Amino acid sequence: MTGGGDGLAELLRRAGLDIVGDGRNEGVPPPRAAWRPVISREAEPTVVVRGQLPLSAAELNEKWHRLAQDTGVLGADGVFLVDVAGDWTGHAPRRWTRVRLTERWDLAGVLERRPGQPEFVTLSTDGSALVAATTEADEVRLVALDRLQEHQETMARAAARESAEERAAAWAELLQGPAPAERLRDLWAHGLVRNPALPDAARAGLLGLSHHLLWRPLPEDQRPRPLRPGER
Repeated sequence: MTGGGDGLAELLRRAGLDIVGDGRNEGVPPPRAAWRPVISREAEPTVVVRGQLPLSAAELNEKWHRLAQDTGVLGADGVFLVDVAGDWTGHAPRRWTRVRLTERWDLAGVLERRPGQPEFVTLSTDGSALVAATTEADEVRLVALDRLQEHQETMARAAARESAEERAAAWAELLQGPAPAERLRDLWAHGLVRNPALPDAARAGLLGLSHHLLWRPLPEDQRPRPLRPGER
């Protein structure tokens, strides 16, 4: 998803959000820092919703709203900060947008990276709590974190103690994104097994991962040799 500030503003309006304030949000972590614990492989989703949008959008919105209230993302005045996945600023630093829900709002159905894939982070105005939505395969994960500053301080202390090799490995793991869901891994295995161009060595490595192997012919060098006359 690409677009400038005007495109983001229009998207937020379509999601039923009023933009409030002058855009200054000091004393809170930047969007990139808020995304990091959300997309980390160690991130544990608070809620997982499976199913195709828009059927599950209403459920997602309801669960996001409940988490946003419980964690304090929604302030007493209903104002919070939001960042939507996509290229909205080009090479400029990303900035939060201060918003408030209108009477008809739909975050899960509109704030999408791709159709049916909501990807956004919402943050309390004091930066202490967040609720984010990320999509993987056929499920949407809601990650809720409170006491965010404590979490970031813990990460910073751990980073100060880690070696250069550990730091490089951590960044490499972060860039890989979340691990694939079990259902997605199964679909990959089934698809590979049914590909007639798959090399025999690769097919052998899929033993036990796909039941479709039961109906595939054995490789030529593994087939039983027909008995010759006089052999038993």
